[in-house]
Amino acid sequence: MVASPAFRAALVERPDDVLRGIDLTDRERRRLLAIAVQPGMRVNTAIHRANRLTPIEQTLPFTCVLLGDRLGEIVDRYWSEHPTENLQAPAECERFATFLLGEIGRGAIVDRYLEDVIGFERACTELRFHTGDAERSPASLPALVRVVRFTHNPVPLLEALGELRRPPEDVPAGAFYLVVDCRGGEPQFRMLDHAAVAAFRARGWI
Repeated sequence: MVASPAFRAALVERPDDVLRGIDLTDRERRRLLAIAVQPGMRVNTAIHRANRLTPIEQTLPFTCVLLGDRLGEIVDRYWSEHPTENLQAPAECERFATFLLGEIGRGAIVDRYLEDVIGFERACTELRFHTGDAERSPASLPALVRVVRFTHNPVPLLEALGELRRPPEDVPAGAFYLVVDCRGGEPQFRMLDHAAVAAFRARGWI
C-alpha cells in the first residue's frame, strides 16, 4: 500500500476483489481497510518514493536531466514493474538503467543521447562502488578503468548535462571513446584519438 497508490485505491474501492484468496481474519481485514484510507498513507508513499528516487539521482543524474519532464511518468512505470527490494545505489542504478534500455528498445522512450549517457553513468557507478582488486591481469584493462563508447561526441554532450541543460540537437555523431580512470581515487577522463583506439583494439580493450 505504501509503494503503490493504485493498489491502495483499488483496495478501498474493491476490497473483495483485491483481498480474494488472502487468508485474513475479519479483524485483519478491517485494520487493512482502515490503514488504506488514512491520509498519512500519502505521506508514507512520498517518503518511500523519495527513498527510491535518491539512488537514481545519485548514480544517473545526467540521465535524469535528459529525461526532463518525462522522468515522473517513467519512474512511476518503473516502480510499478519493480516494486522492490534492494535500494542500494549500484543495484538501483543497474536495475533502472536496464529498464530504460528496454523502454528504448521497444520504442517507449525516444532520445538520441540517452543510450550514450546511460552507458557512461553505468560505468562511472561501477567504478565508484568497485570492491574488487585494483588491478587485473597485465593483459587486461585495469579494474578501475573503463572505456565507454559514445555515438555522439561526449565533450559537448557531457558539458551541457554538467550544466543541467539538454545538449543541442546537433552534437556530432560518430564513434567516440572516452576513458574513465579511477586509479587515483578521483575519476579522470580522457578521449582516445585514432591511434589510441587502434592500440586499445589490438589489446582487446575495446
